Amino acid sequence: MNKSFELKLLSLYWLENMNEEIDLCAHGKLLVKIGDEIICDEDIFEITVSSTALYLMRTLEEDYKKGDYASQLLPCCGFNFYAESKEDDFVNVLGCPSGIDWTIIHTDDTVKLITEKGTEAVMNFENYKEIVLDFADKIKSFYNESKPKIVDEQNEMNVIGYLAFWNEWNKLRGKWK
Repeated sequence: MNKSFELKLLSLYWLENMNEEIDLCAHGKLLVKIGDEIICDEDIFEITVSSTALYLMRTLEEDYKKGDYASQLLPCCGFNFYAESKEDDFVNVLGCPSGIDWTIIHTDDTVKLITEKGTEAVMNFENYKEIVLDFADKIKSFYNESKPKIVDEQNEMNVIGYLAFWNEWNKLRGKWK
């Protein structure tokens, strides 16, 4: 089955106007192509790629349609992390309403991706999984190679939510060793 989903990291960085230690979200530019439609490239706004990686790992187990999460699959930004408790393994990354979405539907051992314009691409689940996990591993490596994060203790929502982000990340990634 043809590879009909391309997800390529074009750049990866922390925000320039912020100390690396306090920028909790990784940002970057992406090339995303579904079928013959390019839905994101270097000319589109920057993406909060850490949220994208988490959300795409969720789609390894479940279908996705616009509005299923607190933001889009390719969110422009993420200002706050929200989770019920530090032990929670599900987090919402809250940001602005700008972003890019598409639908993801699982059928047997295939995944169908449908853009907002209606372009469809079907691919083998194993290929989809490989693309998503490779992307997530690149983001995780970026965090590992960066300075340790400092979460503002005054923002309890982010203290709890940031821990939940990594709890969920590690749980999802751990399922696909």
